[in-house]
Amino acid sequence: MTVRFLICLLSLLLSACSFNSVFFPIDERPADAVDIRIEKIELVSSDGISVQHYFFNASHDSKATIFVFQGSGSTVLNWYKVVKPLVEDGYQVFMMEYRGFGTSEGDASHDSIAFDANTALNYLAERAEVKAKPLLIMGQSYGGQLAIYVTHKNQHLVDGLITEGTFTSFSEEAASFSPWPISSLVNLIVLNEYNSLDLIQDIKTNKLFIHSKEDHVVPFDMSQKLYIKAIGQKELWTINGKHVAGLLNNPEEYVSKVNELFKKTHNKQIN
Repeated sequence: MTVRFLICLLSLLLSACSFNSVFFPIDERPADAVDIRIEKIELVSSDGISVQHYFFNASHDSKATIFVFQGSGSTVLNWYKVVKPLVEDGYQVFMMEYRGFGTSEGDASHDSIAFDANTALNYLAERAEVKAKPLLIMGQSYGGQLAIYVTHKNQHLVDGLITEGTFTSFSEEAASFSPWPISSLVNLIVLNEYNSLDLIQDIKTNKLFIHSKEDHVVPFDMSQKLYIKAIGQKELWTINGKHVAGLLNNPEEYVSKVNELFKKTHNKQIN
């Protein structure tokens, strides 16, 4: 059995089947330097936990806002290099530091992170430089689950949804890296605080699904399943390369795809 599976199995036994410690490995790398204007915002949750947020290139001159949810194993500053092409193309990018990461307090869990994400989106939507322009939600890897969750919960606020390398549910992702026949058992007993495959069926806004066929972390067929279940205008863009490396490997083409979604949203607002 693989080391990863042993870790997952131990987590299963110790964390009431939530796999929180597996989905939220703490990023202990030094913070990357960021060469852009940053606004830091602290939001305090109803349970008294302070959660740090970052607003990159916040400006009334930006063409739109993208709320980006990063993969669960990284701090915001260490993920900035991934979203930098979006900032350079004129988007203002808002990100949330998950509990227990960076200067955010508390411990990460699926429930608490989802609650924080919803709070952050409602805060963001009320900002003056955000209100008058399209607001897109983007999630990569674990962040794709959050993106689908908050979009489903706040469809009146969201003008477009983008996911890259995300999975259909916590249980299916946990099962995907567990050996057979244990995978079937894992799929049954891992808790799903929310299930993207169910939620995506109710989301009406334009959607862009991105996934690499060479992804060895989240199987490509998970985005295929999400795409098939999704309603309304949608696109599945198949790329190559490692897990959620699309913006790093193909920044120009990736930004072009995001711009296509933005233009559909922008034209809809004008009309």
